[in-house]
Amino acid sequence: MFFVKYPVVAIVIATTVFAQPLSAAPFAYISNQLGDSVSVIDTVQGKVVDTISVPGKPAGVAVAPAGDKVYISTPEAKGFAVLDIKSHAVIAKVPVSDGALGIAVGMDGKRIYVADWYNNNIDVVDADSLKVIKTIPVGESPSGLVVSPDNHWLYVANRLSNSVSKIDLNSLTVTKTTLVGSHPFGLTIDGRGERIYVANVQSDNVTVLETRRMLSIATVKVNTLPYATALALNESRLFVTNQDDGSVSVIDTETLKEIALIEVGNKPEGINTHPDDRHVYVANWFDNTVSVIDAKTFKVLNTIKTGKGSRAFGLFFGK
Repeated sequence: MFFVKYPVVAIVIATTVFAQPLSAAPFAYISNQLGDSVSVIDTVQGKVVDTISVPGKPAGVAVAPAGDKVYISTPEAKGFAVLDIKSHAVIAKVPVSDGALGIAVGMDGKRIYVADWYNNNIDVVDADSLKVIKTIPVGESPSGLVVSPDNHWLYVANRLSNSVSKIDLNSLTVTKTTLVGSHPFGLTIDGRGERIYVANVQSDNVTVLETRRMLSIATVKVNTLPYATALALNESRLFVTNQDDGSVSVIDTETLKEIALIEVGNKPEGINTHPDDRHVYVANWFDNTVSVIDAKTFKVLNTIKTGKGSRAFGLFFGK
């Protein structure tokens, strides 16, 4: 393993000299929990191009598969907000539960899933009517959510139960719950739906689960307070935000070993990979910024000023 460190002055690159555009389109939607807003990042320009007011301490982010809406969990508003991607406006505020935090949307766009941190359940919301159609009990303090690529399963990180639950999306019932590390939070599933990577905040490691039997196949040590994860480079690399030391661990998914540590901003939390599969975006809570990492070189290419308390918990790339 090697450590990649860059002085702050070296990584703050003005957008006017950001050498190569990352792609032709996608925007990143970054929830700023302390600023009650969502920053919209144009990834071609490498800067925030709009800021949307979203009251309720926005935290979780999920983008509809059609690319027309963004769902933002609002814990203090006890639900979530719906953003229209074209107008960058809030078009609905949906009351759901006391502790709305993690949020995900089905692969067909028909249902929205919201983790209720306080009441220990998952609320299933119809995406058309925006009404709760089912409430599913899970473990204590559910946080991270991820839907399988075939839209058959929903996986839930139960932070205070130290477990991950597997929900059948046909029957809307929990089929199995497996113990992982201490205080699991963020989840990432691979493109085949065969592995889940679980960031365990208190045990400073990542659990790798085989999804069919929900068995742990590895535990990978990272740095302090890992929060969330993202895959890149054809799923050959896993990037993990370490809240307490301002870093991102890089794991080789074949050897399941940490191979690099990248210095980013203060208190990194949300992380997601650009659709180009190479550039990894990291929301830095204490710095109010987003770091852009090149997954091939492990270098921070850009640091983008966002809003107060950037969290961006979930899959935050849209179109």
